[in-house]
Amino acid sequence: MRDCDFFSWRREILAIFQSMTDASDITTTLHQQTQRLEFDYFAFCVRHPVPFTRPKTSVISTYPQAWLEHYQKENYFAIDPVLQPMNFMRGFLPWNDELFSGTPEFWDAARDHGLRRGITQCVMSPSRAAGLLSVSRSSVKGKLLPDDQLNARLQYLAELSLMTLARLEDPSVEPMSLKLSRREREILQWTGEGKTSSEIAMILSISENTVNFHQKNMQKKFNAPNKTQIACYAAAMGII
Repeated sequence: MRDCDFFSWRREILAIFQSMTDASDITTTLHQQTQRLEFDYFAFCVRHPVPFTRPKTSVISTYPQAWLEHYQKENYFAIDPVLQPMNFMRGFLPWNDELFSGTPEFWDAARDHGLRRGITQCVMSPSRAAGLLSVSRSSVKGKLLPDDQLNARLQYLAELSLMTLARLEDPSVEPMSLKLSRREREILQWTGEGKTSSEIAMILSISENTVNFHQKNMQKKFNAPNKTQIACYAAAMGII
């Protein structure tokens, strides 16, 4: 990897992803690239923005099975700092004591399972799904590529992985299926502005009953209990 300049590598890896015909090819390629970057394991997580408390998430990984089982058993998903929006929006996240300062027990458990040095790179899809590529190794010693080079390569790998999953129409990247009419979108936008049903009715020159009718329909489509959550979901998904 050190003998391959970034632009030559980028041309090579782009051709590989463009030739993929099955999502399993992504796992093979990420595993190979992880090893070329001198890491032992990788995990690629696709995390959708909604529902807020239990977002749709899928993971492909070469992490030790014992760690995956422990992670699930302890529900680390709820406290993993890598998955917190304030962190993954930073893009490039080296694993260190600062990142895990609020969850020292989680950091200790990860290192106990052989994940002692790592980096997570996050990219965002047009549907607002986050693609998080994490690479880790058992040894804390040994030189790696400089952070700026690791950042560039991991970001490109994560972007190509998301793009390829979308091209292959893999279920992991499919957003919540919503078909909204023009009127529903208008009502959503004004709801997001904090307008009441009666105010929206006046703005759009329709009856308040019509506004409420469309909002009830959208609650069913979003599986949301009220119009406020509809607007929140729509904003998170980039609909409004």
